[in-house]
Amino acid sequence: MQVLIADDHSIVRSGLTHLVGELDEQATVVAATSFGQLNAILDQGSVFDLIVMDLRMPGLSGLDDVEAVVKRVAPVPVAVFSMIESPDEMRAVLSRGVRAFIPKSTDDVLVVNILRLVMAGGSYVPPVLGMPGSGPVAASSGRTAPPSVFDGLTRRQLEVLDLLAQGLSNQDIGERLGLNLSTVKTHVTGVLKALGVGSRTQAVLLVKESGRDRLV
Repeated sequence: MQVLIADDHSIVRSGLTHLVGELDEQATVVAATSFGQLNAILDQGSVFDLIVMDLRMPGLSGLDDVEAVVKRVAPVPVAVFSMIESPDEMRAVLSRGVRAFIPKSTDDVLVVNILRLVMAGGSYVPPVLGMPGSGPVAASSGRTAPPSVFDGLTRRQLEVLDLLAQGLSNQDIGERLGLNLSTVKTHVTGVLKALGVGSRTQAVLLVKESGRDRLV
């Protein structure tokens, strides 16, 4: 897996490089610090699996430049990672064909899951836009059900995650679902592994960020 990260702030590039490593330990990251450098790297003919770019880097004059990159590398997914908080600007960016708009305020665990979703062919719309498909759920133009970060969970695991998101303890979940405590713990462990997170809190955060009231 090869990823191109274009951002003029070293701390952002370092952070994204770390998150890409969480996505794939064998990933190779190539960095660009300006729009000109991004294009120069593409001119070299390197093949990337994902491009993550900022909107406020030197040399980038507007959304036409972003759209040009999207068309140039298609079908490779392009994700925008930006400080922009304006819903109107977010919509304008998404209208140019980028597969995800990720605010820089997004929790790092969610960023990894968003990138995983994009790599699986989905797209991400920030929940603030209040649009269908908001949260870590793909917006698909076809009729096929869009991929989701929750697709790897069994129905029972989804039920357990729903109850976790409601604040129930393992004991309460067992009583609600008619399961013994050890079985509940096994399901919780399976949920965390499937979502690629390290704690119940992070799993619940994914549910909250998805904008979905229920998973089943």
